[in-house]
Amino acid sequence: MLLTNRGGPQVAYQVRYQGGRKQFDRLEGKDPAIHARAFAAEQRTKGGWAELARVTTEIIERKR
Repeated sequence: MLLTNRGGPQVAYQVRYQGGRKQFDRLEGKDPAIHARAFAAEQRTKGGWAELARVTTEIIERKR
């Protein structure tokens, strides 16, 4: 059975830094990667560290 309302995988960017974790998704402007990279660079200049990850979520089987 094919799912007709399939939009494909969702992509979000996640920045891990000393203060925790912050997620950037579609709501963060037209290109969330730019905001995530800028936030990571800002955290690094504060004398800390930052890790940028792209998280792809795709639902394989829906709950019933």
